[in-house]
Amino acid sequence: MEKHTLREIALKKRSEISSEERLEKSRLIKTEVKKLCQDKQVIGLYVSIKDEVDTKELIQELIDSGKTVIVPKVIKKSLIFVEMKSFDDLEKGIFGLLEPISNEEFDLNKVELMIVPMVGFDSLKHRIGYGKGYYDSILDKVSAPHIGIAFANQQVENFICSAHDVAMDKIITEYSEF
Repeated sequence: MEKHTLREIALKKRSEISSEERLEKSRLIKTEVKKLCQDKQVIGLYVSIKDEVDTKELIQELIDSGKTVIVPKVIKKSLIFVEMKSFDDLEKGIFGLLEPISNEEFDLNKVELMIVPMVGFDSLKHRIGYGKGYYDSILDKVSAPHIGIAFANQQVENFICSAHDVAMDKIITEYSEF
């Protein structure tokens, strides 16, 4: 199947998860991600929206524990990462996403772990995003491990990647990691 078809299937599957189930599954994923963050100081994360794996608790807990958390911001057709010290540092930006108010770009060479949103994924750790290429354009500049997080029902059949696609080093769902 084509990636755009698999994207639609994965989005539909994700939307079928109830709010209660989404919260519980997000907490299971958060527990596993926090284990990876224990010996890291600078973590790249995304601020979740709608029915994505909820990252808000994770972000707050990492900030509270003294970690440096950087989150994405879309500027024109590029993605930058900006340090976030509190949810007060964010405002609604492009695509309705919560983004940093500041435009002060964080040095991606300092990132020790990059947590990446996924619309879908396959057994080879290939990621399907929203189709705009924002993350793909930045992931090849980040030497830190790329950790994709998603719900298990977002897994799709293996697909052929584009030249610009960047595979994940690890994928974490509520049931497993691989």
